[in-house]
Amino acid sequence: MQDQPHSGPRTVQVEIYADVICPWCYIGKRRLDLAFAERPEIRPAYVWRAFLLNPTMPVAGMDRAAYLSAKFGNSAAAVYGRIAAAGLDSGIDFRFDAITRTPDSRLAHRMLIASGTDNAKLSEAIYSAYFIEGRDIGDPETLTEIADSFGMPGLVTGAADEAIGRQLEHHLSNANRMRLDGVPYFIFAGKYAIAGAHLPEHLVPAIDAAAAA
Repeated sequence: MQDQPHSGPRTVQVEIYADVICPWCYIGKRRLDLAFAERPEIRPAYVWRAFLLNPTMPVAGMDRAAYLSAKFGNSAAAVYGRIAAAGLDSGIDFRFDAITRTPDSRLAHRMLIASGTDNAKLSEAIYSAYFIEGRDIGDPETLTEIADSFGMPGLVTGAADEAIGRQLEHHLSNANRMRLDGVPYFIFAGKYAIAGAHLPEHLVPAIDAAAAA
């Protein structure tokens, strides 16, 4: 008996370990979208998994210039020049000069967890607010404005729930258990993992393998 053809689009779940203050995570997500665009018969189901690039960041964040100096020294301009070029190739026009503070991203992560299946679209809005508009995404008022414009009023309040906090800690402990030392980190269908912001053509084989599993 011959196999029956698929009646409709297949769905592949992708867990995305990322931080919304990580420019390579923004690039990686865009490249992942482009990879799925190469396979229109396969739909992505993105699941946000939190990761903190700066787990000791104060709640109020840090002055951007001080943060860059402490982390990169004199090489910050060269580092971000390479990131900006990679961003343009993926359709992102980074405005790093508009960023005045490096925030604590915990509240943004809690919002993404609380948003459920809307996490992918909301992450795009948060990335854009930070990297394109230079907004302080560690500020509750800023995040409330993003949630309101996204049609999800009350999301910041919901994100304060203790259950959301436990989920955040679970994500962080999982990342620690897997010894993740950088993001983005994608897990396709719970089986195939890819670390880094790879080009779309390097992600398509993982999509195909996950869809066939």
